[in-house]
Amino acid sequence: MTKQQWFAGLGDLGKREAELIDRCYDTITGNIYTEGEYLWSPYRCTSPCKSRFDGVWNWDTAFHALGFSRWDTELAKENITGFFKFQRGDGQLPDVLYEDGRIIFTASKPPFFAWAVQQVYNRDGSKKFLEEMYPALVRNASFWEKNRSNGEMFFYDAENKGQDDYLMFVGFESGWDNSVRWDGNVTDYYPVDLNCFMVMTYRALSYMASELGKDDDSAVWIKKAARLAALVNERMWDSNNCYYSDLIKSTGKVSNVLSPASFMPLFINIASEEQAECMGKVAVERFKGKMPTVSFDHPGYSNDYWRGPTWLNVAFFAAKGLKNYGLSVADTIRENILDMCYNEKDGIFENYDSVTGKGLCCSHFSWSAVFIIEFILNW
Repeated sequence: MTKQQWFAGLGDLGKREAELIDRCYDTITGNIYTEGEYLWSPYRCTSPCKSRFDGVWNWDTAFHALGFSRWDTELAKENITGFFKFQRGDGQLPDVLYEDGRIIFTASKPPFFAWAVQQVYNRDGSKKFLEEMYPALVRNASFWEKNRSNGEMFFYDAENKGQDDYLMFVGFESGWDNSVRWDGNVTDYYPVDLNCFMVMTYRALSYMASELGKDDDSAVWIKKAARLAALVNERMWDSNNCYYSDLIKSTGKVSNVLSPASFMPLFINIASEEQAECMGKVAVERFKGKMPTVSFDHPGYSNDYWRGPTWLNVAFFAAKGLKNYGLSVADTIRENILDMCYNEKDGIFENYDSVTGKGLCCSHFSWSAVFIIEFILNW
């Protein structure tokens, strides 16, 4: 549907929300590759931000499809299909497809596509799309199980072991680049969010298998989801300090770094009410009703990319997780973030200073637009 048709169906949003959604629509549609010949042609794929990023990225594409599915499911499907053209036989998806023809497989990105395909299918209803995507998504899950797991829990890795930039690429695969979470050694963690993403992947595959009449497959996937969810609660919950965090491989202990990733068990609804209450206190006392990429009281907090600024994708998952359990701090986080984005009139930014609200980095960033829309329409 057109922008006008979509807006008409949204009803009265209020001034702030209406202006934000208008800006978000223009931001993400302005980053679509509509002309020229590229690796992903003839599919219309989307840059994170054309003025800064010359290509199409992995988890960004899953997020973009989520956004497009609200008004153009065909465009949402094209973004996914165009990226999956480059899936390897072992199931790995590339990190990035560049405009100049380079394809980067040194690392991948967090596994969000199964969840995104489910969201698109729920709005589109195309069994044909599901039939096409399900085998590819099964192969991708197999890649993570064979190459990024100890048989129980999942970790990030890269294909350039032994090279000077190996750890940097492992950080890139996490999507959190230079996060305080990885100041020790990024390979020494089972990340709490990654393991929750795999629970989401298994659940999505179970749902798809059921829709396709593959009931035996569905039962296998849901069993895997339940087993992994139990391990997250068993091993990634610090009962002494009452929070979730990454599990350190070498010590078997939970990391003391608190980030939006710590709230992912709430987003996937595997926390108990008592655990959720503890995380609500963490959100108030250590995140101050905002959602920087590391708690304000961490000595490594700064304004450097993933070391403190607010990124809207991970902030949404954290806030929505708190909302799932009826915790009022979720609404506080939402209001703070929407005000921050609304007040920065010059664009929809890649990330935001979590203290001042100043927009940082790229000024027309696609997934920020997607998650502002989610904060407004999916609350």
